[in-house]
Amino acid sequence: MKIIHKYVLREHVGPLVFALSALTSLMLLNYIAKQLGNLVGKGLSWQVILEFFVLSLPFTVAMTLPMAVLVAVLYAFSRLAAENEITAMKANGISMRRILMPVLAWGVFFTMAMIAFNDRLLPATNHRLRALQGDIARKKPSFAIKEQIINEVSPGLFFLRTTHLDQSTNMMREVTIYDLSDQLRRRTIYADSGVMAFADNGSDLKLTLWNGFMQEVPKEEPAKFQRLYFGEDLIRVKGVANAFERDSSDGYKSDREMTVCELQSEVARAERDFFRARERYDRASRVAKANKSTSVDVTVPVTPILPDTGRIGRARVGSLGRTYCDGVGMVDTLALPWIRQRVRQVANLLMPSPALAATMGPQDTLKRDTTKARVDSARRADSLARAAADSAQRAAAATVTPGAPPPPVPGATVVDSTTPAVTPVPVVPDPLAPQVLPPSAGFASTVPVAVEMEAARSEMIRQRSSINQFAVEIHKKFAISFACIVFVLLGAPLALRFPRGGVGLVIGVSLVVFALYYVGLIAGESLADRDKLPPSLSMWAANIIFTVVGLYLLARMEREGGTARGGDSGLWMERLRALWPFRRGRA
Repeated sequence: MKIIHKYVLREHVGPLVFALSALTSLMLLNYIAKQLGNLVGKGLSWQVILEFFVLSLPFTVAMTLPMAVLVAVLYAFSRLAAENEITAMKANGISMRRILMPVLAWGVFFTMAMIAFNDRLLPATNHRLRALQGDIARKKPSFAIKEQIINEVSPGLFFLRTTHLDQSTNMMREVTIYDLSDQLRRRTIYADSGVMAFADNGSDLKLTLWNGFMQEVPKEEPAKFQRLYFGEDLIRVKGVANAFERDSSDGYKSDREMTVCELQSEVARAERDFFRARERYDRASRVAKANKSTSVDVTVPVTPILPDTGRIGRARVGSLGRTYCDGVGMVDTLALPWIRQRVRQVANLLMPSPALAATMGPQDTLKRDTTKARVDSARRADSLARAAADSAQRAAAATVTPGAPPPPVPGATVVDSTTPAVTPVPVVPDPLAPQVLPPSAGFASTVPVAVEMEAARSEMIRQRSSINQFAVEIHKKFAISFACIVFVLLGAPLALRFPRGGVGLVIGVSLVVFALYYVGLIAGESLADRDKLPPSLSMWAANIIFTVVGLYLLARMEREGGTARGGDSGLWMERLRALWPFRRGRA
């Protein structure tokens, strides 16, 4: 069986690599075509453009890998069935389940790899890509002059207009310049011709003008008008093409830039605020019901808003994200110390202490010896201090008078025996306790019940929307990863049902399945964001439907006992044509 399993898996490798590379290239080219306008004309280096494309690759792979798995399964099983290899395997007593088992294990492997990929690598690359897009957007486009319009050379400070521009020599005719850089005088420059070029630093623009005049009105003396003629004038405009600068202080992360545990922390924070708002609503509702018969306006105490400490515990509601993060935390707690210990043991075996000392330089050896001497001296001083304190305490105990208080120990706090010792208990403010405000605060200490209920209800709706938003992203990471297993269960029986479908079957079925699956994801995400469906159901609905269809087709294949009695796609057309006369006669 190992030979057959290896053979079946080997049949999937080629189609998988081809489909993954082809689909990734197509989607990446589509994305590049959309972003091309934001990259061209910025004066960016090829390293920045290459980094942009590399950072765009993980998101594309996350979408195309399940597609490639489906294409590989359809093509491989269709070829095996068309060449009667499946029939030969069944004739030798090998069932479809045993043939499908290595492919299913293959899908499980890709699922686990995609979970780690979507949780660790994809959020980090999305964050870096968004930061890079922001850095590129802040860079002004390269300087370009257009004819017959007023061009803004420097924002709000320098404007230029020319009637004719030679792109090859940068020669200009009938040049008009509006210089607003000096607040005390506004200049207008006219020239018969000129030439422009960038300075040596690549940022400043040099303008050389000929046969013109400059006119201005001094702001101190608006009644005067000055005009100066020139044969040649040189003007330098600074900072026209600014350099590309990176901003490393961007700490904000969107939902697609967070790991599963970071998303789960946001869910826990939103749940905490949601349950606080619900408790406020329930309290106000009880007060309103208790005072329903009275005609006096009922009020409730103001609920203080506590500062967010940033430390949020586990979510109160169990979910897939909480289970995953608990498992990851347990693995980190148990496995990482064991891994560090094993690495240290291996390092000691490979490099014993004499060899380690030999590889250390004189400065490292001196630093190590100095640190060890300091630690030893601190330990000796600590032991001497403890011995002195013990001897002093024993000597004082030997001279104590019966009934008298014990003598004070040097360095200890003296406590009066007549006053009972009280340990201060830290007071934790209750978020739902009434808030007492001084009259000078300018606010009332109570609010009407109706206002409190409406505010609490609005807060509940807002926090519920945040919970759905982050929970949808958590389930999406796992649902797309699990699609590798689903497409194995769906693609194998479809390929065996129509063994002579060929490439047409692979392309047609793949397009239909991809369209239905991703439309289901998009629709489910929209319904979950609007609180029409739970996030778990909305994200897993497509997987559930395709899994049920795949298991049903597999069960039918087992019951039929043959490879497949189906043919190519023409069989479907024959069945449709056979149904048409029946429907026409029935009508």
